[in-house]
Amino acid sequence: MNHLFLSAMRKAWGFVLCFVCILLGWPTQAQGYNISGESSLSGVFTLTVFDGDSSSHTYTYKANKGMFLFSGQVESPVLASIQHPSMNKPFYFYIENSEISIALNATRPELSMVKNSRSNSEYRYLMELYRNAAEPNSFLTQWVKEHPNSIYTPWVLHEQMSNIDEGVLRQLITQISGEGRHTFHYTLLRRWMRETPAVSEGSEMPDFAFLNTQKERQTFSQVRNNNGNTLIIFSATWCDRCKTVEDQAQRLSESKNMQVLTINIDDNPNGWDAHYLKQLSVDHIPYMIMVDKNGIVQARDLRSWELR
Repeated sequence: MNHLFLSAMRKAWGFVLCFVCILLGWPTQAQGYNISGESSLSGVFTLTVFDGDSSSHTYTYKANKGMFLFSGQVESPVLASIQHPSMNKPFYFYIENSEISIALNATRPELSMVKNSRSNSEYRYLMELYRNAAEPNSFLTQWVKEHPNSIYTPWVLHEQMSNIDEGVLRQLITQISGEGRHTFHYTLLRRWMRETPAVSEGSEMPDFAFLNTQKERQTFSQVRNNNGNTLIIFSATWCDRCKTVEDQAQRLSESKNMQVLTINIDDNPNGWDAHYLKQLSVDHIPYMIMVDKNGIVQARDLRSWELR
């Protein structure tokens, strides 16, 4: 009885103290997150919290009978991951200042269950709408258009990128804005765009470095026409047909708001092995790519008669 009485008194005193702190404007302890999890694994689990597009913090916990526990505080919902050395990939989820429980599926992390996290519920609801849509990619296109700054948009695009046409995927990535651009998965999507050849029309032209006709190193972003189209002609000094195409393009550019950029493969010591040729999937010359003022590929592998 005494124990119950003391326990009740402590709780009552706690409520009174909190009420007094609020009245007097004293700071109270901010609520943080508590992540409790269970799995079939033992040993050390690692929690990685992605505070932004590039920064992250890691914490470790040695599990006892498959149970792990992490505590901390975040300013807003942020992406995190749980990893164990025996897992083939991390389990991603969003954390917020709440009591979160995870039933971790060690063999198939994507099937893990998260409770008491509104952010994860919203993400899973979005994925459910996507999977049940009659035209999933059309639904996703409309979603990105209506929610370009959603923090969940980059995650969904990254998870489903193998099911989306490459050109459509590139267009969707370029539409992400606001908070969506300050997420870990947006960083991964941008990296994919830089490292993957831009083979589709309608996709963003990746920046690349080359040697100009004066053997000076430049990047495409430095010389691109920001007020109109840029026609890139991959050529060679020994290619007579390339010279003819260049002359035609130059004459056409005088009446159009178009800039002609000639890149000779023999100006580069690596020749056909130059990285940018592989990056852009250029396999013959003359090879022309038209890019608009926003850096979007309008046409590639153009023929001279198509320029007009």
